[in-house]
Amino acid sequence: MRSDKIRDISMNFDSIAATSLDVSYGDSVTSASDPMAIADRLARLEELPPTQIEVRETVLQVGPLELDLIERTAERAGRTIDLLPKEFRLLRYMMQHSDLLLTRRTLLEEVWHYRFIPKTNLVDVHMGRLRHKVNGPNETPMIRSIRGAGFILRTPS
Repeated sequence: MRSDKIRDISMNFDSIAATSLDVSYGDSVTSASDPMAIADRLARLEELPPTQIEVRETVLQVGPLELDLIERTAERAGRTIDLLPKEFRLLRYMMQHSDLLLTRRTLLEEVWHYRFIPKTNLVDVHMGRLRHKVNGPNETPMIRSIRGAGFILRTPS
């Protein structure tokens, strides 16, 4: 009785193992004792194109402004911009949401991870410093304040 159960489990396992080699093919190997069928299946698997891997962007670009997420560098039209860590995170968030109005509340929640909204000018101070660095002399402003609403990052027109 016990040997019958072991044999049934073994046969089921062989069938499952052989069937698991079946990747998007209509037929399946039903017995692991057929080495030619398994070799054929493995050969077909090797012929499949490589799996597509999702690649995330490592460089964000909005007009002439580039932000390298790996090197943690910023440039505008070839001019290097030195950013502090918080300024980098703020600019990254703004570039990921360019052409959208970002409220102070949104920035406090997403960049500073505040779960409450303090009565502070924290965003305004950082935004002023970032604007000064990104909007260099004789360059069209990219970061703009929308009075009473928030901030927006736009490609210069």
